[in-house]
Amino acid sequence: MQRFFSHILTQSILACLTYYGLAQLAISTTIMPEGIAIFWPPNAVIVAALILSRPRHWIWFVGAGIIGEFLADFGHFPIWQIAGFALVNALEATLTAFFIRFVLLRGKSYKDISIDLSLGMVGVFLFVSPPIAALCGAAIYELGDESISYWAFWRVWWFGDAIGLLLITPFLLAWLTRDERALIHWRTQFFEIVASAAATLLLSAVVFLSPASWPYWTGMPSLLLPLIAYLAIRFGQRGATAALVVIAFTAAFGATNELGAFTHIGTQAETVVAMQEFLLTAAILAFFLSTSFRQLSIAIFDLKRERALLEERVRERTQSLSDAKVRAEILAHTDVLTDINNRRSFIEKGEYINKQAKRFGQSYSIIMLDVDRFKDVNDTYGHEMGDAALTLIGNIIKDTIRTVDIAGRIGGEEFAICLPDTKSEFAVVLAERLRTIISETPVIAHGQTVFLTISLGVSTYRVRPEQCLSH
Repeated sequence: MQRFFSHILTQSILACLTYYGLAQLAISTTIMPEGIAIFWPPNAVIVAALILSRPRHWIWFVGAGIIGEFLADFGHFPIWQIAGFALVNALEATLTAFFIRFVLLRGKSYKDISIDLSLGMVGVFLFVSPPIAALCGAAIYELGDESISYWAFWRVWWFGDAIGLLLITPFLLAWLTRDERALIHWRTQFFEIVASAAATLLLSAVVFLSPASWPYWTGMPSLLLPLIAYLAIRFGQRGATAALVVIAFTAAFGATNELGAFTHIGTQAETVVAMQEFLLTAAILAFFLSTSFRQLSIAIFDLKRERALLEERVRERTQSLSDAKVRAEILAHTDVLTDINNRRSFIEKGEYINKQAKRFGQSYSIIMLDVDRFKDVNDTYGHEMGDAALTLIGNIIKDTIRTVDIAGRIGGEEFAICLPDTKSEFAVVLAERLRTIISETPVIAHGQTVFLTISLGVSTYRVRPEQCLSH
């Protein structure tokens, strides 16, 4: 509980400080001398925090926004007005987060945003919460200054907050949401990222901070739209929204200091309208383009992942079939009970040894082995004892012969061993060794013990020189 309280308190303090910092930045860069706000970004901090947090934590972030509003407005407005502004902004942030979280996303993560969801978010930012909040905010303004009409205050509040939400909220959500499918890859795109950031800063400065003496084309805001489109395509929402924030604050700073593209339009009110129209166009372009290519990149990412999974399954299936083929080949040439060659395999390998012997003039020997009174073992002790006896003999043969020798089960209790390049005297020694080992090794099955004896015969094939095949 203490850890949770510390965590949510830290996040709330961070949200409050961010709100206050953005408010101070907005006051110094986005408020025209007549007091008209080009856009108001602090509310987006609370909106992003509410969208990304659980509803039971909302009270913490709403409270952080109220405190941040008091800190930012203190000394500029009476306390009653500050309290009114804080409550209206809290209402706007809560209403915006509610519509996005529970009407649009409905339990989905922001990283799953699609074209239709982005269209809904733009609708909420422009036509739902800001105009509703502006109805209350304009009334508070008018109570403090009756020289400006209620509807003029309403419009300033509406468009200032709407553009602030549209500029800053997607930026915060994109950068605060963990997404392995994000289009920015710092290692592989490092130089492109640096070049894009430099181009954004340079072009923004040229367009919005150039003096009136510069050529006319330097003050054309439309020059930035291709750059925004490029960043949205290459780097998704993170790249596009980051560039848009830089462009927006640069444009606002230039307008408040009578520099750049919007300084020759007319009155300050007309300048603000033109600036808002441009920022609105750029924000919607960046939002929709980045969302479109994000959705495309997610589809490509999922397709590549499915392809990788399919290839892995194909490899596993191929390996399984290969293993099954190997097992089938082994079973086709191996006696299941004794794990040595079956009759067919022994004959095939024996024929090969015979051909090799004829070709190179070598001798080879064959040992035939038969278990004595094997039928009596089955009849007296059961077939389990007989199977155990055959298995034991097969194991002894495998452990005794060389790796080049071929052993096989020819019949029920009959075995054969082919010894390449082996003379008769050595074959006899091996046969005697087998007889001794088998007779001294007990066969144990179901608590019963039996000793076996075997009969062996040795035959050696000697190749005469005239029988050798030519090379």
